[in-house]
Amino acid sequence: MADLERTESKKDDVYTSSAEADKMRTELEGHTTAFAGLTRFQAMRKFWRACLFCSITAFGVIMDGYQTSLPGSVLANAGFIKQFGTVVNPTTGAVSVNAQYISMWSGLAYMCQFIGNWAGGFISDKFGRTYTLYALTVVFTGGVITEIVARNYKDWLAAKMLMGLGQGLIQQGVLTYISEVAPTQLRGALMSTYGWSYALGQLFVAIALNTLNMTDPNNYLKAIYSEFVFLGLWIIALPFLPETPWYYARKEDEVKAKKVLGRIYKGVDGYDVDREYNAMLVEIQEEKQKSKSNSEVALKDIFMGPHVRRTFASVFALVMQNWSGSPIIFNYTTYFLQQAGLPKPFQASVIVYCILLFSLMVSFYGIERFGRRTLILSGGLACTVFNVAVAGLGFAHKSDATDSATLAFICLWVFMYAFGFAGTGWTCAAEIATPRLRAKTTAFAASTNAISGAIFNSVVPLMISAASRNWGVKTLFMFAILGGVGTVINFFLLPETKGRTFAEIDELYDLRIAPRKMKSHVTSIEESGLKNHQ
Repeated sequence: MADLERTESKKDDVYTSSAEADKMRTELEGHTTAFAGLTRFQAMRKFWRACLFCSITAFGVIMDGYQTSLPGSVLANAGFIKQFGTVVNPTTGAVSVNAQYISMWSGLAYMCQFIGNWAGGFISDKFGRTYTLYALTVVFTGGVITEIVARNYKDWLAAKMLMGLGQGLIQQGVLTYISEVAPTQLRGALMSTYGWSYALGQLFVAIALNTLNMTDPNNYLKAIYSEFVFLGLWIIALPFLPETPWYYARKEDEVKAKKVLGRIYKGVDGYDVDREYNAMLVEIQEEKQKSKSNSEVALKDIFMGPHVRRTFASVFALVMQNWSGSPIIFNYTTYFLQQAGLPKPFQASVIVYCILLFSLMVSFYGIERFGRRTLILSGGLACTVFNVAVAGLGFAHKSDATDSATLAFICLWVFMYAFGFAGTGWTCAAEIATPRLRAKTTAFAASTNAISGAIFNSVVPLMISAASRNWGVKTLFMFAILGGVGTVINFFLLPETKGRTFAEIDELYDLRIAPRKMKSHVTSIEESGLKNHQ
């Protein structure tokens, strides 16, 4: 009891020396988590309610994948082209959508995603993680309604901008939420469900448009109406999600924090709310010691001291998604396959997304078995090679064999992309940052990714369009170069966070251990045996 009183009396103190920090850690050793020694399987069985809340949140990403991918994939739909097409081929008389419109739609949507990332960070820190989830629901609802009433490129631009804003909010909100609710042993796997859930939404888009193309190709609005299915299910599930205990603990609201812990871990045998809450305080107190201030987190903090290395590690782990070629493969899947000359682009897109989902399921195992760093580096190297292969086929004579080879290499690219960093990049973006700066670091990484996406998605349609540059698949040469450069940068910048607690990651960066050597370094927590304390 005396120890607890000392803990409470010290929770607002500011410690300015490592000796004082060590003293604090010694006094609080009795309040470390009782479940650090659990295996992943044991943690999954014991903390099934926490996993359920994370899974409900991940369903919102399925909605995100469906609603943000459909506007890009519907570009090849006959009905959409009839409504929004303005370019007439003088030779064949065929009508197509102006590539400049497509470029503008995508570019401004990504800029709104950038805004959404930062708005999400502000809302999360100021009002709570769940408030960001409610905000994105309102934005997505407005986006769907705007798509339905859109009849010209300006209306469609407004819809795309709303969808981009919603995507920015969901990226920041979902990742932060899962990282603070998921058990440590399952944090990587649960956060990697972001990529799997988004891909599942994309697969549903491919199936919906393929079905529409075979049944009623001129009625693109049927696909738009289907968005209400996912939106409605999300609205029903949203009220069941509790606020994260970390948010309340950081606001020093002990009553609400313990109430949420009791809800998330209800029925867990041997779970002591007081002990687990004080285990959270250990990390929060150490954050205060490092920051030397109890003031609100400022943006500049993510660029101060060791945090600047963590910030850019988060950025380059995530930016590989764009640098590897995803803007051309996924954001315009059907359109790209159509421009590549494949005879059945809608069917091919279904194949692509089935492979994506399968690979993401494999990555759930790989992310905890091989580690985050290994997956991102191997994915970057493989995607670079396959980008060169697909782009090289752009110089080959058009034939059935060439089409088959192109699709085969695209499928291989998709497999390695998903296995390497589709979900891993988001996991690293949230894990590498210290908990105190997680919301703003994740927002900065996501918004930087959004800016690169805005650039690429403005340029890509103009490069692959037959009506302009007509680079087609040769556009992937550019991404081969970027992917190679990004892989080299990540080799020197990216740490291995598999199995590490946030306190351990803090220690590794404070000691200035080279990121590529962090995996083998023994932390003081491991030496003291606290990590295996049960």
